Amino acid sequence: MIPRALGAVCLLFLQLAAQSQFTIDADTRTGLEVTIYNSNIGLVKDTRSFYLTRSGQMEVLLEDVAAKVQAETVLPVSQTPQREWVVLEQNYEYDLLTPNTLLAKYVGQPVRLLTYDSDNKVVDQQTATLLSLNEGPLYQVEKEIHIKHPGHVILPEVPKELVARPSLRWLVEGDMGRHTIQVSYLSGGLTWKADYVLKVNQAANSGDLTGWITLNNQSGIAYPEALVKLVAGDVHRAPPERRYPPVQARMELARVRPPEVTEEAFMEYHLYTIPWKTTLKHNQQKQVELLNRSGLNLERHYLADVPASFVAGSRKGESKLPVNVRLLFANTQANHLGDPLPGGIIRIYSEDQAGTLQFAGEDRIEHTPRDEEVEVTLGRAFDLVCEVKQTGYEDLSDRVTRRYESGFEVSLRNRKEQETVTISVLAHFPGEWQIRDSSHDYVQEYAFTARFSVEVPAGQEVILSYSVRGTL
Repeated sequence: MIPRALGAVCLLFLQLAAQSQFTIDADTRTGLEVTIYNSNIGLVKDTRSFYLTRSGQMEVLLEDVAAKVQAETVLPVSQTPQREWVVLEQNYEYDLLTPNTLLAKYVGQPVRLLTYDSDNKVVDQQTATLLSLNEGPLYQVEKEIHIKHPGHVILPEVPKELVARPSLRWLVEGDMGRHTIQVSYLSGGLTWKADYVLKVNQAANSGDLTGWITLNNQSGIAYPEALVKLVAGDVHRAPPERRYPPVQARMELARVRPPEVTEEAFMEYHLYTIPWKTTLKHNQQKQVELLNRSGLNLERHYLADVPASFVAGSRKGESKLPVNVRLLFANTQANHLGDPLPGGIIRIYSEDQAGTLQFAGEDRIEHTPRDEEVEVTLGRAFDLVCEVKQTGYEDLSDRVTRRYESGFEVSLRNRKEQETVTISVLAHFPGEWQIRDSSHDYVQEYAFTARFSVEVPAGQEVILSYSVRGTL
C-alpha cells in the first residue's frame, strides 16, 4: 500500500510539474530595439535571458508584449545554439484581467457575497450563482433573484486564460539551463513623422534648417531604454485579407555620429537611427532632433498659373490669378545639407524689421533624396497682381480634328515700393500646342506647359502677350 501510494503521489507530482507554467517577464529583458515605419507599424525586437529549471515540454508565458501585436508575425529565435528551444504552439492572450472580464468567467458558477455594516465589518455571507452580466449583475440566492449587490463579490481564483497584460503563451520543447531568445514581431500603434523649421532672413536668400522627428507610441506598452530606428519610404504591405508572413529583419547599427540622428540606405528606403537609447512610454509623443544646419542658400520664386481651361474656348472679361510665393533650396553638401530628408511638414519663420520671428507659412515636402531640390510654397504674394485677358480666339476645327488659336494678355503689376521681382507665368495647354508669337521668351517646362519669366520693376506694370495654336 505505501509504495503504491508513494508512486501515485510521485506520478501526480510529475504530472503537475509537466503542466506547470514558466513566465518570462520584462525583468528578464536584456535588449530592446524598435524600428518604426511610416505606415503605422513598428518592428519590435525583444531579447530575453532566463533559466529553465528542467528539460522537456512546458508552457511558457511571455509577458509585456505590445497590445497591438500582429500575432501572426511573431518570430522567436534562440540565441543559445547549444540548447534546444523549439516553439510547438503559440497563443496570443489578449483577454486582459479586469473586474468585468473576471466576473464574466464566473457566469453560471457559484460565488460568495459579503455584506458590510457601517464599520466595514462583515455582517453576512451568502453563496450565490452569478446568472448574468448583460445590463448589470444578476445573482440567485437559493430561490431568490438579486439585482446587483451592495457588498463585495468574492471569487475563488483568477482563471488561467485571463492575463494581467498582453502576453504570448507558448508550448515549448526546451533544455534545462540558461537561454537567450530574441522575439521579433510587428505591432500597430507606432508612428513617426518628420517636421522642419526653416528660419529665413529678411532678404529670403539664406536660412537655417532644423529637423525634428516626432515619435508616437499607442501600441499598448512602453519600450524602456530601447534602440529606436526609423524607416523612411513606402513599404508595401499585403492586402488586409491576406496573412502577413513572419518577419525577421537584420538591421545593423549605423555608426554613431552624435548629436545628430544617423542615416543609412536600407533596401530601397532610408533607415535613421537615434544614436542613444530612449524610452517610449505608452500614449506618449516624443520629439528627437533630426538635423540642425545653418547658412542654407535659398531662392525665392513667384509663380502664376494660367489654367489649360482658359485656352480651348472663347472667354470674355479679365480673370485675376494668384501669384504664389515659393522658396527653393538644394539638398546638397555644398548647401550644408546632402542627407536624404524624410517627408514631412516644413514651417517657415522670418524676421520682421524689429528682428523678431514671425510665422510666414508652411508646406508639406515629399521624401527628398540627396542632390535634389526642395520646393516650399509659402502662400500668395500680397503686393503682386496677375490678370489674364483673352485677346482673340479662332476655331480652326474640321470634321476630323478640333483645332484652335487663342491670344492672351497677362497683366503683371508689382505694388512693392522698392523691390524688382521676376514672376514666372506658367501657361498650360491641352493637347498639342505651339506658341505663334510672344512678347517675352519662353521655355517648355513640361509637355503641356510653357514658362515665361517676366521682370517687373517696383511700382510698375508689365504686359505679357502671346498667342498659341493647338490641337485637342
